[in-house]
Amino acid sequence: MALIRWNPWSIDRFFGDDWDFPTLPGLSHLAGQGLNLYETEDEIVAKAALPGIPEDNIDVTVDEGIVRIVGSVEKDEEKGKRRNFMTTLSSSYNYTFRLPPGIITDQEPISVLEDGILTMRFTKLKKAPPKKLKITKRSKEKSH
Repeated sequence: MALIRWNPWSIDRFFGDDWDFPTLPGLSHLAGQGLNLYETEDEIVAKAALPGIPEDNIDVTVDEGIVRIVGSVEKDEEKGKRRNFMTTLSSSYNYTFRLPPGIITDQEPISVLEDGILTMRFTKLKKAPPKKLKITKRSKEKSH
């Protein structure tokens, strides 16, 4: 058994095995902010969680290889009702990431918003296959 130094200020001691947080399949990935970036052979894919944000409230900019995704919404409770308590529901998301080299920059990425997830697909440049060089044998002549 390994010895572990006790740290009274460590937050890890509050989240041991005793905590059991339920998860809801299909909804858990939308519970908080999230940005996933991955690469396939032909493209770079970015998936950003923007739950509850309509597409006209999402602003995406690409400037010198830096992608910025900003989305926000603010909803007031229905007007004209007698209120005992009033709250404003608001959400905002802000993601920034740098594209790796080798992306086609003059082509707009394919962007789809579905179920609160914005998926962007950036096309990679096609790599030329390695060029094989021909090697010639040099004769053993004396050069002056």
